[in-house]
Amino acid sequence: MSTTPLFSILVANYNNARFFGDFFPRIIGQTYQNFEVIFIDDGSTDNSLEEVQKYAGQDARIKVYKNDRNMGSEYTKKRNIELSSGKYFAFADPDDFIEESTVEKVMEQFLRDDSLAMVYTNFFLANEDLSDERKYIYPEDVPDDKILMFGFTPNHFAAFSREKYNLTPGLDISLKRVTDRDLVLLMEEVGRVVRIPDYLYHYRINSNSISNNRNSYKAQYWAWQARYRACERRGLSKEDVYAEIMSYVDNKRFDFSTTTDYKLGEKILALPRWIKYKLFKRK
Repeated sequence: MSTTPLFSILVANYNNARFFGDFFPRIIGQTYQNFEVIFIDDGSTDNSLEEVQKYAGQDARIKVYKNDRNMGSEYTKKRNIELSSGKYFAFADPDDFIEESTVEKVMEQFLRDDSLAMVYTNFFLANEDLSDERKYIYPEDVPDDKILMFGFTPNHFAAFSREKYNLTPGLDISLKRVTDRDLVLLMEEVGRVVRIPDYLYHYRINSNSISNNRNSYKAQYWAWQARYRACERRGLSKEDVYAEIMSYVDNKRFDFSTTTDYKLGEKILALPRWIKYKLFKRK
């Protein structure tokens, strides 16, 4: 019986069967052996359930569930957490993939410091066929514990302590498209956050990605709502936080044009400042 803590890899899937050949072999090949995969299919119309069962048949650590109908990523991710048993957990999108050493390196950090709420890594951005891949560059002048103030959210690969998660209100599924952002901001409030410098996650921008269609605009709106909720929990001025974030972007201390989060950055930055303020200020 393993004496190492169980790590849960949480997968919310919708119509990603064509990417499983990149995703699952690297999951099964993790150098950290004591893990489970909680895979939930959210009403896919492709052959996702058929394909995932092939991998589950090879490895009992892969546990397959499905929603009765399409419920959306927010509901599915919260259910992922509820069904998992790991002392630590992380989401992995099935159209992406991780390095085989990813969980091991994340767990090294958690086992070294039990005050950690979250550990995240550097990652690559890639196009759909992986022919073009480049590094996502985090700004070096942003402290790990200032995620909210500086307006970006590390999602890939982000792992969390369940003990610390249980100190939070839990995921708010009313925050559409930004469940992962909400989780990061919640965890920032209950423990320390650190980043591993290794590039351990490969984020694929495909035709269905939020970052690659008009939903990116809606996601940006909800991202600000998540930040404003965090301001309310922390007793911070939403106006001051907004001004700090936009000042940071306007001064170009970080090239947001290279990131998925700010794919529409050039359009936003081209707007007069008063319009940006009206656009994002919560009434």
